[in-house]
Amino acid sequence: MMTMAPEHNTHEQALSLVSQDSHAITGTVFCPDTPGSVLVIAHGMAEHAGRYADFSRWLVERNIAVITFNHRGHGPACPSEQLGHYSDTDGWGKVINDLNKVLLYARERFSGIPLVLLGHSMGSFIAQSCAQQHPRSLDGMILSATNRIHRPQLWASKALIGGIRRLYGNDHKSPTIAKMTFGQFNRLFQPNRTDCDWLSRDSAQVDKYVSDPLCGFECTAGLWHDFIKGMLTINPSAWRKDLPVHLFAGSDDPVGEMGKGITRHARSIRKAGVRDISLKLFEGGRHEMLNETNSGDVREHVLSLLVHGNRSDV
Repeated sequence: MMTMAPEHNTHEQALSLVSQDSHAITGTVFCPDTPGSVLVIAHGMAEHAGRYADFSRWLVERNIAVITFNHRGHGPACPSEQLGHYSDTDGWGKVINDLNKVLLYARERFSGIPLVLLGHSMGSFIAQSCAQQHPRSLDGMILSATNRIHRPQLWASKALIGGIRRLYGNDHKSPTIAKMTFGQFNRLFQPNRTDCDWLSRDSAQVDKYVSDPLCGFECTAGLWHDFIKGMLTINPSAWRKDLPVHLFAGSDDPVGEMGKGITRHARSIRKAGVRDISLKLFEGGRHEMLNETNSGDVREHVLSLLVHGNRSDV
């Protein structure tokens, strides 16, 4: 079931889909008069789809349609007690199915034009898993602020988080997990002005994130366990070999191991036989390149991928 309601801008409409388990998927459709392609955006952890509205409007002015949506446990429609939690059962499978539902809607709504999926951070791993499980749902994939699938490290993290989850429960929000993830990232940028300096060099953007009640919340042990289990299923060898895959990140993004991890991931994708693969590292950039001091250059880069492909060597 899907309903569309016009908003203040005739080019923007509310997205409302219902998943297989009756979960409400909410977001926004940004539609130019004559779209040349459509971009679906899968946002990152502890943020929401609304943060991509300005970028989406910028793309609409350049004839790119955009669909943004909120993952489970995120966004204004999420009950406060569920914020930071996918589901008590099969959380990863459900977020993948939600994304595929959005892609199928995008394919139907914008038939006959290329459909590209952009996943940021957590959303980049959801995107990769979805492309692996539903290879014909998209025509291209852009991965922002992602990293390699470091299996020994992931198995160790899964064991630790699994122990915390068994001891304290699925809904527990663990200070230990917070310190070993976002806290560890931020310590790389000491002396710290905020707890979120690792996101961007643009202090105004960091302050907007800090002041947003729908950003920066702690996620549950259940979500982290689902997330790491899901990451461990990602295998580029199982992807379509003709799927264009483009990665970009800041060279100082701790999630991508300061450029090293994401570079290794791009090489592993090429080694797996994916023929159209590129990587762009923005010097000095941190985690959120679309909210960085050089965000204009980043927007133009993403636009070039949507319009031309902008192939480059890895």
